[in-house]
Amino acid sequence: MSTKRARAPFDVTLSADKRQTLCLELSRALDDALSARTVSDTDLAYFHTLYEQGRTRTGHLPWADAADLTSPLGTQYVDVLRSQFVRTVMLDPVFVVEGYGESEAKAPFVEEFHSWQLEVEGFQSVFARAAHLALIEPHGVIEVYQETIRRPVRTTIKAALQLDPTTGAAVVNEKLEPVIQRTPDGMLVPVTDDQTPFAEVVVDTWEVIARGPRERVIPYRDFLQLPGHATERRELWGYAKRFWRRIDALQEQVDAKVYDQAAVDQLGTDDEHASETTLAGEPIPMATSQDTPGLAEKELWEVLFLRDLDGKGLRWYVATLHKDQHVLLRLQYDDLGSPRYFPLVPFPRPNSCEGYSYIGHKLITVLEEHTAWRNMLADRASMQLQVPLLRRQGSLWDPDLQPIGPKSIITVRDAHEITPLTLPDVTGPAVERIRDCERAGERLSGINDAAAGVQSDDRRTLGEIQLITQQSLGRSTEAIQNLQETLEELAQVRHQLWKRALAEQSEGMVLPPAVVQSLELRGADLSQLRGGTRITAALLEGQFRFKPRGSVEDADLNRQRYDFNQWIMAMGQLASVNPMVAAVLQTPQAAKALIEQGLRLYNVQDKQAFMGQAAQQAMQAALQQQAAAAMAQQMAGAGLPAGPRPSSPGAPPPAGPRGV
Repeated sequence: MSTKRARAPFDVTLSADKRQTLCLELSRALDDALSARTVSDTDLAYFHTLYEQGRTRTGHLPWADAADLTSPLGTQYVDVLRSQFVRTVMLDPVFVVEGYGESEAKAPFVEEFHSWQLEVEGFQSVFARAAHLALIEPHGVIEVYQETIRRPVRTTIKAALQLDPTTGAAVVNEKLEPVIQRTPDGMLVPVTDDQTPFAEVVVDTWEVIARGPRERVIPYRDFLQLPGHATERRELWGYAKRFWRRIDALQEQVDAKVYDQAAVDQLGTDDEHASETTLAGEPIPMATSQDTPGLAEKELWEVLFLRDLDGKGLRWYVATLHKDQHVLLRLQYDDLGSPRYFPLVPFPRPNSCEGYSYIGHKLITVLEEHTAWRNMLADRASMQLQVPLLRRQGSLWDPDLQPIGPKSIITVRDAHEITPLTLPDVTGPAVERIRDCERAGERLSGINDAAAGVQSDDRRTLGEIQLITQQSLGRSTEAIQNLQETLEELAQVRHQLWKRALAEQSEGMVLPPAVVQSLELRGADLSQLRGGTRITAALLEGQFRFKPRGSVEDADLNRQRYDFNQWIMAMGQLASVNPMVAAVLQTPQAAKALIEQGLRLYNVQDKQAFMGQAAQQAMQAALQQQAAAAMAQQMAGAGLPAGPRPSSPGAPPPAGPRGV
């Protein structure tokens, strides 16, 4: 493994004035994009409340102890649809890799490698979280980044010496300046000052032991697409991610040559972090210590943008800035050279790069009405159980002195001094309205009790339930296709990052035995692996397409397999108690039908080889054994001794008496 020196904060050749102008332009673009958002922070908090079934009537209760329920339908719909997304998309492998031309022979290696790495990275969990946000927020964003794992190492370098002003003795200077220095254009050259004394010094540094892509999820409120008014993705020229850093952490990045010292000094020490908002949109500031300004956090933006800054054509740059103070902390060429942010948008909004919130746009009216009626029904039940009382003016009864409760005795002059308030019974209409909301939600979402795995009160046949489930699954087809288009782009970026990571490892990466075995079963030429077990960057070179494998048809196929397996188990249990069923299942015709159905459901291509001569002989033997068993049973019933059972074809003849 190699060590890597940090880049300069400004490795793009621009004057200070041009850097400041660029910072102002990016800051204005961020402000414009924030203003162009389709969902405010207040609405966003409310959408999450609908999913989490939080309190939505706070401050608007008809009385202190009134019901404050939130409809559970939003939670159910989101959970079911997210599960459909994961079950449909996250198959093994997630992507089928197609190679073009000379790359065709490499495709199995690329597919197996990425399938293994997606599992190692926990990509299914990342996708599930992003899909979850994409159903509550306008989108869920997956960022692909290069993770570098380092370990501390101790090494010896040749460092410049300087004279102690007091003693005149030669000492190692504080910066441990090496005899090799980097020029502004990035070249490494030796120090030419022959008068400078040098010494070998032991220093602690970091060694790179692993590099590779990883993924994380970015919430809607911390992500922007530039420009904010873009109506389609091809109009975008940038992406921005908001994050917070403590002052002391920023100073560490300065020491590592990531951020500019003068820029960090301009930020000050005031805390700017407000991670949460109230339902009214007011920020809830984070608590920080006044005595430790280093704990204060600054709101920063990392902007990835496409621009021609040096007159050499368009290319991608990355900048870190404070948009309100117009402070640019770094400006660098982007190592990847392509977008690395991938918004999942299952329900696109026309003329916008954002999507619809599934729960906040498509279902919100039904959810609010369902919530209102459930609260009214609960309040009505509370009123019935705790009926308001009418007290005649001037009555001796004081509820504060004589509270009502079990076994309580109330002193009155007349029993009519206290009477219950008569309330109309609205339970029936309220229940019907609640059911109407549930039926409307089912129509809007395409999710019913069958799709949710809930026992329905409706009397439906198994065929009807399966048909409804299939229709529900079909309604999510377009959303799933939208997700998969984005994932295909993500796979290409991951592939590029892995090529770079493997290029830094001359010996390649050792594949697990299971991956090697899978390649062997696919007929891949293992000699292309270094030592038969190591994959190198050379195997990832080529033209490949990462085609998402999962589809609604695949998900339905999994359901058919499940139904088939359940049916076989049910028939087996029935055959144990019903001789007629057992007799039917034991026929070669039934066995053949079951085998052919299993081969179809599990995509066995060479069915003829499976159902060849050996299978025919086995079924013939089973038929003979069945016939022999039936004959033996008949003879036993007639009181005759049962003869020997005929042997199956190819079996040795029965042994004769000993000694013969």
